[in-house]
Amino acid sequence: MRAYDLAEADDPWAGAVLLHPHPDMGGDRYNNVVDALYRLLPTEGINALRFDFTSSDLDDAVADTMSALDRMTIAPCFLVAYSFGGGVAATMDDERIAGWYLIAPALTMFEPAIGDDPRPKAIVAAEHDRFFSPARLEMASEDWTETEHSTIAGTDHMFVGQTDLLAKQCVDWIRRVAR
Repeated sequence: MRAYDLAEADDPWAGAVLLHPHPDMGGDRYNNVVDALYRLLPTEGINALRFDFTSSDLDDAVADTMSALDRMTIAPCFLVAYSFGGGVAATMDDERIAGWYLIAPALTMFEPAIGDDPRPKAIVAAEHDRFFSPARLEMASEDWTETEHSTIAGTDHMFVGQTDLLAKQCVDWIRRVAR
């Protein structure tokens, strides 16, 4: 993990490690979706840690995420992951993870390992996503347990104009499953 930012809530009751889109395609910790989450979560009592992947190699990305989990001192801690980061997160079943909030996750990029895990999972699709359509994500996770699916209407994979709504829905989900 090269660099990270930690935004701490005044009175935290949960934490979230934020994983960004594909680093070889311009994804970094300042991505619009990740940034919206990073700004909102601490105002709602959730510490947020974002970082840059050191490479697009799965082993490196998992190691980076494990390092981020090591830096998160509050529990429960959730992986909140977008696109490539969502694919990475879906391979991780570390006991420190309270649940997964996967936004347009690249579930077909890597072999997911969390499908039968009893911890809560949410998969959020963009209605007009040309990479990971709602139907494709539902099919890729149809046999998963404890998994909710939702779709953000009127947007594509980049969620332009919908990042605030997406971040609010993430907070609502974490609040509901954490308490």
